[in-house]
Amino acid sequence: MDISFYETTDVFRDPIHGLIKVYPWEKALIETPEFQRLRRIHQLSMTNLIYHGAEHTRFGHSIGVMHIAGRIIDHLRNFSPLRELSEEEFMQKKALVRMAGLLHDLGHGCYSHVGEENKIYPDLIDPSNGQTTRGHEVYTRCIIKERLANIIENFWSDSEYHMVPHILMILNQSSDDPTYRFFDDIISGQLDCDKMDYLLRDSHYCGVEYGVYDLDKLIGSLRVHSINNNNVLAISQNGIQAVEAFVLARYWMFIQVYFHKYRRLFDYYLSAFTKEFLTIECEKSGQYPKDLENYLKMDDFLLYEKIKDYATKQQPTVDEKKICYFAQRLYHRFHHKAVFDPPYVHYDSRNKDGNEDYKRLTYVKKQLEIYLKTINSTEQEKIYIDLATGSSTKQFFDIKIYNEEQDPDYSPILQDIQIPAIPVVSKHDGKVEAIQKYSFTLKSISDKKISILRIYAEDDMIETMRKKCTEWFSKEYDSKIEEREKISYQVEQQRKELESAERRLFELNNELG
Repeated sequence: MDISFYETTDVFRDPIHGLIKVYPWEKALIETPEFQRLRRIHQLSMTNLIYHGAEHTRFGHSIGVMHIAGRIIDHLRNFSPLRELSEEEFMQKKALVRMAGLLHDLGHGCYSHVGEENKIYPDLIDPSNGQTTRGHEVYTRCIIKERLANIIENFWSDSEYHMVPHILMILNQSSDDPTYRFFDDIISGQLDCDKMDYLLRDSHYCGVEYGVYDLDKLIGSLRVHSINNNNVLAISQNGIQAVEAFVLARYWMFIQVYFHKYRRLFDYYLSAFTKEFLTIECEKSGQYPKDLENYLKMDDFLLYEKIKDYATKQQPTVDEKKICYFAQRLYHRFHHKAVFDPPYVHYDSRNKDGNEDYKRLTYVKKQLEIYLKTINSTEQEKIYIDLATGSSTKQFFDIKIYNEEQDPDYSPILQDIQIPAIPVVSKHDGKVEAIQKYSFTLKSISDKKISILRIYAEDDMIETMRKKCTEWFSKEYDSKIEEREKISYQVEQQRKELESAERRLFELNNELG
């Protein structure tokens, strides 16, 4: 294949990355209805109800991910097996990874991740491995396989290299070539191009600085390291501070944006509305259609029109009252108020029961659940509890020391090998260590989770619930702790007295023969 085949033909002007050059096959994919649909899928759901600038979509994000993936491949040519390839072979690999980045979000449902915790995705056969699974990721792979494969393969009809199977394997984190195992890491890993783009993009459109980090330095610090003949993405020792900034940017964005107290609440309304909508109008099971033709008709424009219709419905039926309730809250931005929003708790994911602050939050949650059983259903609907340890919008911030701590089945190729989640290559001897060995900052937050408990109430329940939550959280919990310590002391004293009595009894028995 002539090397002139690999020449860019078009340019996108991106607010984050500037001018992004695209290749002919990328332009062909971008122009498909399947990809254009991403213009109608908001990146951050209804976060624009909190941060009004957050109107950006999966369309721009996907192009940004493609661009960063290409930059990473260009950089790694000098630090990986890519340097051994001919120019044509290298461009082929670059095209592969860029397409995986471009198409990685193709299967997202309405308003991105919203509703996933409500099981709105049906079981589908994954074309990458033939297994049954669910989620927007498998829709992505099905769309590529069934609707875009011909476009991709037609560009490589003169080549023996079949792009589509390799794209699917990268997107499923299951590349079968250990030499290029790091392609999986580039698309989905602790230092992937997805996170690299969405942090900067989300920060920009939300008007905050929390997600800003040094992208150039981070990319320039990436390396490829071989562990038991499997090449994985690593970082040079000189790039540790860039990784720290990147990880902390994720942390701050979760706290300030993704887990914003009212953003979480609107996600709940939208998730509940989507489930009701799918049950009433689409699939009685409350799930998205399995048929790709019908699934691809689902986008934010369609769903928002339904929100408007139900929010303004004059005489809803009994079956429609619930969906109208959530529609009105979304359409008119009428929401519960936060009555309990204590400081978030960091706890060791391996020993959460040993954290007193975590147990205090759990106690409040239990007391609220008990209280809800004592009031009628009308009052129950006026109260909402959210214990945020995960997110419907993002996989929750979580940094591990080793990959297998995060997922025992991290890779069938590497399952018996302890691989650092973020490997650092020493500049002195070339050995690889977990980044936590070098970074006190990251070590202090590794294997930690964050628990954020919020309790919300409607206006006529605010004072009652605020008083009860404060009572449970402080006075009542503290009094029970004090009582427990007092009883523990009494039990210990009684134990000592019993031991003393048993010793005296033993002595008397010996003396009396």
